[in-house]
Amino acid sequence: MEALLTAHSALAAYDGLAPHYDEFTAGYAYERWLDALEELAREHGLSGRRLFDVACGTGKSFLPMVERGYEVMACDLSPEMVARAGAKLPGDGAEVFVADMRELPVVGEFDLVTCLDDAVNYLTTAAELRAALCGFARNLRPGGLAVFDANTLATYRTSFARDAALDRDGAFFCWRGEAQPDAGPGALASAWIEVFAAGADGRWDRSRTRHLQRHHPRGEVEAALSAAGLVLLAARGQATGARIDSEPDEERHSKTVYVAQRPA
Repeated sequence: MEALLTAHSALAAYDGLAPHYDEFTAGYAYERWLDALEELAREHGLSGRRLFDVACGTGKSFLPMVERGYEVMACDLSPEMVARAGAKLPGDGAEVFVADMRELPVVGEFDLVTCLDDAVNYLTTAAELRAALCGFARNLRPGGLAVFDANTLATYRTSFARDAALDRDGAFFCWRGEAQPDAGPGALASAWIEVFAAGADGRWDRSRTRHLQRHHPRGEVEAALSAAGLVLLAARGQATGARIDSEPDEERHSKTVYVAQRPA
């Protein structure tokens, strides 16, 4: 029952945000971020160009990889996000479908599985994290790699504990954080995103979505990887400017990036 409630919460959040997601994330440096992650994966033995992108959103996390010659399969929990990603497909080289990362079907044996930009933080229990990582493992070829990120305590103590506003391309976004500035390991944190945008009739429409996330301590992630039969190869810290530092710091970096492998 708890997993169903969590899935419904994430589904409602992203179905509601989907029409404005690209504007909301327009400032994200996806190209640079994917450059850094691809280099990190290659440093740890990535070979081949078959990619499964989990929680793909509107496609920003995989479309640059299609342009680089990867054969891509992608999925997202939200049908609205999947529809927008599908509309951007360049033709051959990619396929996108609806799926919950907690119950991933086996769709192939991939060289690389990615799950980026906050996605695993919508898994609000250790059991859900294990289920997702098991799904990654089922879709990796022997020797294949999984690369994913998780928000640090610094993110929940700052971004999720304050309010912010953004005006972009005819839409006005209000971020209202509900977390505590002293949030601890494993804490739940939520934020509301309100969007004010001009409708087809010229009037302003208002939408509101709640985003509930959980901090996943490194020890918990390592235990979930082990339960999924994956070997942790590296944990890195994401710094400003899509830079990856060698040692993650929960109080300095915004995310921890994990690289894991299905044993050959």
